[in-house]
Amino acid sequence: MWAMKNIGDTFLRKDINTRQIILGSFWRDEREQNVDGRFAVIHFLGDGRIEHPLYCFSIQANNRYLITRATVQRIHRGKRASSDICSWAGHIAECDLDVHAMKEFKISTTPNVEDAMLVTPEAPLREARHDMVVCMAPMYIYTDWEILVTGIELWLAMGATKVVVPVQSASSATYRILQEYEKKGIVIIRHWPKWPIMSDTNPNGLVLSRGIEESHVNCLFFVKPWADIVVFSDIDDFLLPLDPSTVSPGDNLQILRNLFAEHPQAGSLLFEHRDVQFVPPNRQEDQSLTNFNFEFLRNSKNKMNCNVWRMKTRVVVNASRVDSVNMHETGIHRFGYVQTRIPCRQAHFYHLRHSHNTVPSPTPINMSPLADMLNKQWQTRIESFTSMKSEVLNKTNTEYLEDFDRCMGAINDEHWTMKACFLYRLRRDVDCVAVASEYEFYRSGKGYFMNPINIRVQKSEVNCESPVPPFTSGNHYFAP
Repeated sequence: MWAMKNIGDTFLRKDINTRQIILGSFWRDEREQNVDGRFAVIHFLGDGRIEHPLYCFSIQANNRYLITRATVQRIHRGKRASSDICSWAGHIAECDLDVHAMKEFKISTTPNVEDAMLVTPEAPLREARHDMVVCMAPMYIYTDWEILVTGIELWLAMGATKVVVPVQSASSATYRILQEYEKKGIVIIRHWPKWPIMSDTNPNGLVLSRGIEESHVNCLFFVKPWADIVVFSDIDDFLLPLDPSTVSPGDNLQILRNLFAEHPQAGSLLFEHRDVQFVPPNRQEDQSLTNFNFEFLRNSKNKMNCNVWRMKTRVVVNASRVDSVNMHETGIHRFGYVQTRIPCRQAHFYHLRHSHNTVPSPTPINMSPLADMLNKQWQTRIESFTSMKSEVLNKTNTEYLEDFDRCMGAINDEHWTMKACFLYRLRRDVDCVAVASEYEFYRSGKGYFMNPINIRVQKSEVNCESPVPPFTSGNHYFAP
């Protein structure tokens, strides 16, 4: 039997074709078009090492299909295309449709309509025009509700009018706070479930930083119809004036408007960020939203100076001028617009991370005016919260960050050696919720499309993790 197996291995192989996990589908806003027509964008995850053909089918007035081949682009082809470490990546496919396609159309991996799957793009949100929107990085195992509140309140004070937060798993307190902001029309929660495991690979572990770039692109297309400037940021990263003692409401919007006016060909602005000395809130006593305040910001007395070189890390875009955003730079620009790097001495982000007890090459800052401004704003905000404002909330668990820092320090101490780190600290003492889903698959030619279904929020698994979604339906006897 083993001899037969070894002989078979010389000529038998598994034929792996395109397998596209659909992350979203969106109508192209007419204000972004330089030609007449009807266009839609399919956002999907796929193996970046192979091509992903995609054909679009839309019904014409004569009741026949218009068949076009979509323009497919990897969202970061120039950045990690040569590496198989992050071998799966987000892609966008733009379909040229018949002008009468108003609600739905079909897609296929072949030009045969018999292989086509029906797609209904997400209807654009009915929102007034927003000058500045913030797309946050996805929440995975997130328990730090105090920094979440700080991030939301700071961006609102500095000119943002909407904050989009993708969630995969978080503490119950964190999620309920997001829901309170959502009721007020300030936050939009986007569910971001895990992806299904294939017969031969797990895409959840083959994308950069658990899919932060894919989430950013999804958020970009979601806000395009009603946003002018879009900021992509982690929850603990903030844009502030170079001298925070001069801070005033709406500063960020003015900073960004001035920079885009100075660089009229800029589709995106790339910022460095400075590590900031950070002393977290005092957690000796029970904490609730009512007794929470921003006094802890007064203890941040130093930031890393601009003489220390740091690579670009944060991205701000004009929504109509770009089609993809990477973790630390922009991807696909439209109509000849370019990415523009902003010198640190002109503007930069502030990185308030728990591990920044001290910072190298410090320069003094005064965060007291910012604390005063946020405290005043918070006192007004908290009055509109429900009965949750008086509940005792979970203490933020930051020990895992300390574990991570020690782990990375050990790796840095042993350059050029293979060293494994294991973070063993579980968060069993925190009540968490997670986004769960199932997946259906559609066999198209020799390829597959996969769609999430039955997306819901439920109690999380151990360590605040989201469950891996199973395949529950499909149109073929072989699953992807």
